[in-house]
Amino acid sequence: MLKKIIVGIIILAVLFLAYKLFSQILYALKSEGRLTQAAEVVYSLEMKNKQLQKKLSEIQSVEFIESQARNKLGLSKKGETIVIIAEDKLKLVLGTSQSAIPRLPNWLGWLKVFLH
Repeated sequence: MLKKIIVGIIILAVLFLAYKLFSQILYALKSEGRLTQAAEVVYSLEMKNKQLQKKLSEIQSVEFIESQARNKLGLSKKGETIVIIAEDKLKLVLGTSQSAIPRLPNWLGWLKVFLH
């Protein structure tokens, strides 16, 4: 009877150790997946950082600042002349017609969407 109890305890101990070993193996496999996922996130962030660094260097260049000053602020260099073409003359040259449908205000457009 004592041998059966000892054998039963040994079997339970072996099963317990096998369970713990199996759970540790599963945890290690899941850790590898989390590590791979984290590495992918780091890689994508590094690529985004490189793109932002490139964009920053482009924005800080003299050419970009000059083009923004010319296009958005209407500035010019010494000796240059800025020419402004009247909108009606521009439409005449480009061949656009005046019969274009006027754009509705946003609130009226949304009202039409919901009521019709």
